[in-house]
Amino acid sequence: SCGSQQRRCGSGRDGIAYLWMAQQWTEGDPTALFATVFHPLYPTLIGTLLWLAPGLDVVIAGQLASAIPAAIAVLPLWWLTRRLFGEQAALWTGLIYAIGSWFVQHPADCMSEGPFYLLAAVWALGLTAERPRTQLSGLAAGLAFLARPEAAALIATGALFLFASGRRTGALLHTVSGLAVSLLQPLGSSISGRGFSLTPKAAFNWDVGAGGADRAWSWYCKQGLQLPGDAWEGLGYLVFPLAIAGIVRWRPRRLGDPRLLLLLPLAMQCVVVPLLKSHHRFVSGLGILVLPFAGAAFAAALPWLRQRGRAWPALLVIALFGSEAKLFVDWPVDRTIERDLGRWLHQQRAPTELVASDMPRLLFFAGLPPPPPRRIGAADLLERARDPRCHFVALKRGRTALAPAVLEDLGYAARALPTSLAQHPDHDRIMLYYR
Repeated sequence: SCGSQQRRCGSGRDGIAYLWMAQQWTEGDPTALFATVFHPLYPTLIGTLLWLAPGLDVVIAGQLASAIPAAIAVLPLWWLTRRLFGEQAALWTGLIYAIGSWFVQHPADCMSEGPFYLLAAVWALGLTAERPRTQLSGLAAGLAFLARPEAAALIATGALFLFASGRRTGALLHTVSGLAVSLLQPLGSSISGRGFSLTPKAAFNWDVGAGGADRAWSWYCKQGLQLPGDAWEGLGYLVFPLAIAGIVRWRPRRLGDPRLLLLLPLAMQCVVVPLLKSHHRFVSGLGILVLPFAGAAFAAALPWLRQRGRAWPALLVIALFGSEAKLFVDWPVDRTIERDLGRWLHQQRAPTELVASDMPRLLFFAGLPPPPPRRIGAADLLERARDPRCHFVALKRGRTALAPAVLEDLGYAARALPTSLAQHPDHDRIMLYYR
């Protein structure tokens, strides 16, 4: 999916922040790995690729740094499912993961899920062994925390499972190794001057979530009601009900059941997510662990359907692919104009000058730090446009309610796009102002 993403600039809004962190690090500023609300592991991987291949495009590097570990993750996921549910379930689980729209899309959009998928699968695989690899799993959980904050649930679940299984020393080793690696996040944040923060991403989401809402309980209930729909989108339209069916049939019945390792982390996250903001991305990372339940349910359904006619198993397979059909359909969004105009603005502005825009990708390619990962409002744009260092304002038509008259009062005038972009299919969707 990475190749087709080039037409979209291959990066989501959060992905731009990861690319900027990696780029600044490779240019000699290691504190940039802790300069945003995002955790540092994924941009470190991007920066490593850029260091190994200096001529590599930063977007390609971001896609590779996420897509490669995401592809490798199918191996521990298959092995894990085979160990718990059998060969056929492992086969279908691997296929479900390989064609899952968002399991492919997030790495192609330069998101941190790719390495997280691999680390979460390795964590579960290590703990389901006959002799659990407690330190290895703790290390994997700690590294996963350096990618995404929800990995804290892996450390807690692993400790609970080992303790309930009578492996108290293993529970201690797992917890200590996981926490030791996880502490690199707040220590790096403190050393870089941002203060000792366990997870700045969770703190940011709290501020824009229940923490910033007028009625926290009302916010929690609203987001909680949206969560099942987001899980349906994030896991897959057929995969989600299959996973629910598999969980009901093979649900763990005791704390020492290894199937608890697949279920409890996502359950923990689903309690926390409504405090922040429900989104299909929030169920994807730990959602990989419930795919074995879906694979087992799919494998069990095929013989049952075969008894009712030869066509029924084929229809179920077609339904599986159909539910993820958007993976094979070209996305109707072309964001290359944001990249190209951003690069042109980078050439036009002095190093100390700013650009105001409601397009985070444009700001990144203009050589500026990305804004916080939230929607850029009219007030944010006006604050930036009033800055004496700002000479350009670039807006996406219809995105932000900012009247041209307001910009004219600040001395801005409409300007035609550069000749190189005048023929771009989306040139009429961009409004450029200059003073």
